[in-house]
Amino acid sequence: MVWGPIGDGVEALYLTTPVGRWVGYGVYVYRYRGLLVDTGPPKARPFAPEAEAALLTHAREDHAGGAFRLGLPVYGSALTAALVAAPKPLRLYRRLVWGSPRPLRVEVAERVGPLYFLPTPDHAPDHAALYDPEAGLLFGGDLFLGVKASLATPGFDLPALLESLQRVLALRPRAFYCAHAGPVEAPLKALQAKRDFLEAKREEAQRLRAQGLTPEEALKRLFGGESPPAYLSGGEMSRLAFVKALMMEE
Repeated sequence: MVWGPIGDGVEALYLTTPVGRWVGYGVYVYRYRGLLVDTGPPKARPFAPEAEAALLTHAREDHAGGAFRLGLPVYGSALTAALVAAPKPLRLYRRLVWGSPRPLRVEVAERVGPLYFLPTPDHAPDHAALYDPEAGLLFGGDLFLGVKASLATPGFDLPALLESLQRVLALRPRAFYCAHAGPVEAPLKALQAKRDFLEAKREEAQRLRAQGLTPEEALKRLFGGESPPAYLSGGEMSRLAFVKALMMEE
């Protein structure tokens, strides 16, 4: 595998696993000014980091699971450090797609080199974006994913996600790099469109709840039905969980 330059002094590798390729899942690892942003999953093919340190956006295994084999100092938030020090057992589909992470020692930091850790909780309470204020460049981890991303996992926090998006929008980043979607074109427009989508779906879901619809009935109205990943994950990653989060909002 070869690092590919993608602009702004950023290089990228797209990592996947045998099962990940089959189901269409992969993750970007970025390299910027001698630093890695995330490390990929345990089951991805090993790669030469050629970096001084690795910075984690959060503790999920597709982002932090490959850190143990890189031989680099690893930095993250205090919550990320606690989570990766004693990883919880994963459900079967996550072990198959990404692999099981090993316990990892992470140094707690607020800044490493030019990159600041910016708390941006969403589906993960420890999620942080990495921001270079001088360059106006932001590595968003899982914050964006796509304007109309509609899958949720346990711990998905819609108010926190909306707040995180607003926090990032206020920074007006010139460049934005997503862990799964890659470089995001016109980041301010894309991030605002995502926030607008979430607000609109929340309003619609609340209206359906007021009409007495169940989350299952609202799912059909809002999205036409469930998504294939829900069946792969045994319901852990699903549109139904997303709809329930929308309908529980006050």
